[in-house]
Parts: sequence; C-alpha cells; structure tokens
Amino acid sequence: MPFRNNLFKVFLIIVFSLYGCSNNSQNSEIPQPVIPVTPYTFDFCPKNTPNEYEDYTMLWSDEFSGDQLDQSVWNYMYGDGSAYGIPGWGNNEEQKYVDSEENVYVVDGCLFIVPTFSDDGYISARLNSSNNQLFQFGRIDVSFSVPEITGVWPALWFLPEYYRYGGWPRSGEIDLMETINLKSDELLTTIHYGHDYHRYIGTTTRLNQLTKLTNPDDHNVLSLVWDEAGFEWLLNESRVYQLKYSNLDALNPNPFLEEFHMLINVAVGGNLPGNANSDEYCRRRENCPDVKKLVVDYVAYYQKND
Repeated sequence: MPFRNNLFKVFLIIVFSLYGCSNNSQNSEIPQPVIPVTPYTFDFCPKNTPNEYEDYTMLWSDEFSGDQLDQSVWNYMYGDGSAYGIPGWGNNEEQKYVDSEENVYVVDGCLFIVPTFSDDGYISARLNSSNNQLFQFGRIDVSFSVPEITGVWPALWFLPEYYRYGGWPRSGEIDLMETINLKSDELLTTIHYGHDYHRYIGTTTRLNQLTKLTNPDDHNVLSLVWDEAGFEWLLNESRVYQLKYSNLDALNPNPFLEEFHMLINVAVGGNLPGNANSDEYCRRRENCPDVKKLVVDYVAYYQKND
C-alpha cells in the first residue's frame, strides 16, 4: 500500500507539472497581428470620375471608356529605343515596347499596361500624347495603381513638345510618378533639366501601408499643380513635394514655361530598378492579376480660374 500511495503521488505530481507547463506555455505565447490579405483582382476598374475643384475648370480628360485606346490622343512607341536614337531607352532597360493587346488595352473604363516575359524577352508598352494633348500650367490628375514586381519601373511623366532649348535634359523633364521593384509604397517625384550638365531635383516619399500604390480597387489620385512659379505634387490632396523655380540653379532660360506632352509606360530593368526576375512576370495577359499591371482609371487636365 505505501508503494501504491507513492506511485499515486508521483502520478499526481507529473499530471500537475504537465498542466502547469501547458498553462505557462499558453500564457507565454505572444499573439501575432492579423494581416489582411487582399484578394487578387483581374482587369478590375473602379470607374472613378475626375474630381471637381472650385478654383479649376476641367479642359480635357480621358476616362478610357469603350474598349479601344483613343489614338487621337495616345501614340504607341515601339522597340528598344534604337529607332529613337536611345538604345535601352537611355537607361539600359530590358523591355521592348509593342502595341499588342496582350500588353496594352482598355477594359471597362481603365487603361491596363502589362509587362510580360516570354521567349522574346520582356515586352511592355509606352504611350505618349505628342501632337495631340499638350500641357502647360494648370493641374493634372491621374487615378492609378502600379505593379509590384522585381525590376519593374512604371512611370507617369512629361517631356517637352518642341525641345526649344536642345535635347534632353536641356529642355526639361517632369516626373509625376515613378516607382520601382517591390517598393509600391515609395513614390518618386522629380524634374530633370540642365543647360550645362544633367541636373535633377526631387524626392522619394515613403507612404504608409494604407496608401500603397498597388491596390487596384482603391486607386490613388496623384496631382501635379504647375504654374509660373513652380510645381506641387499632391497625393489624395495631401502635399507630397513642392518645388519653386527660384530655388533652382542655372535654370535660365526656364524650360518649364513651355508646352509638354504626357507619357505613360512600364519599363523593366535598367539603371534605376536593376535586374528583373523573370519568374515574377506574367507570360500572358490572360489570368494575370492586376498587382502585376499599371492600371490607369483616368487622366484629367484643369486650368486655374481667373
């Protein structure tokens, strides 16, 4: 009997020890935050309409209605840049540009540009509004979302229509938006100029996760406010960056007082993003999620009221 009692005591000690360890283990666990997963969308367009402003009147907009790109506004650009005298598009980029609907198309109120990879290498699209829609001062709004892939380089930007002061960069360049790689929460805004050598000034703005630029079902509106004194970039009406001509060196004559045209493109690889990872790129437009595309809901151009 004493032996049995001792066994029973040992049994109780083991049971309580295990229970205590189990409790301690549970109590010591640190709860992990729940990160919401955004489901993939495919050719989704939020169909937002351009904003209205008391101080501005809309002169023009493209809301990408219908099922075709408006070629009275947008021109396709082609190849690797060699035909334009800038192989690799001047930045050692890896893609070739085409007008194939595999890579650039309009569906349900949005423009989609899809960089793809195949046996032909990287293929994408680049559009400009030269000879058609020009911009000089005022406010330009773009509602959009960007792809998030290693080596990707989407851009919304402006080049001079007439190159009155000579070739790039003497006649200027205005970058409304660039992002690179997987950094869809970093917005690059820049201008380029220089009568003596290449000068540039701008900023990289780190966004919070709630305003990542890669969510197609919650398009952000990026604005360029441009006047005779300088530029202001706004994201969803919050100032991102402001630049006054008076703070720039060697700007005389000022190329940013001239007319510019707009460009919309998705480059792959090159000096800024570095090498691409082909495994991350869609092979075909079909079943390619929007997170791997540049999606533009609208472009709107306003002039300030007198």
